Amino acid sequence: MPEGQTNLKLTPGEIVIAAGALVTLIFSFFDFFSAPSNSFGNRSGGVSAWGDGLLPVATIIVLFCVVMGLQVVLTKLLNVDLGEGIAGFSWVHVHLALGFFATLESLAFLLVKKGGLGIGIGLIFMLIGSAACLTGAILVSKERAA
Repeated sequence: MPEGQTNLKLTPGEIVIAAGALVTLIFSFFDFFSAPSNSFGNRSGGVSAWGDGLLPVATIIVLFCVVMGLQVVLTKLLNVDLGEGIAGFSWVHVHLALGFFATLESLAFLLVKKGGLGIGIGLIFMLIGSAACLTGAILVSKERAA
């Protein structure tokens, strides 16, 4: 590749990470938990990941996935140099850790006792998005190893 020209092509793993981060971010504004009554003081009867009682615990899922997506987009598409990694860990290791903990926390919210609240569409798609980020991180680690 000639000097000054960048590689703007994303690998399949990076595409999955970026898509998972976008899904997680968008659906974090949907109902995370739904309430049969007006428990949260709003008309929808639910609360998003940014709402009272869930901030910052559920929001960490979103932040982890968005950090992963931003790192991929900034380094690959916008050619920003973010270094080799953070605190001695490579970006692949950072992605694996963030994806794992985002997925684990999403699963925990799915399985935990909700005190009469139902599972909202936001939680379901945040779980899908965080699992996509973890899957993308695993794919990227395999791609870099090959």
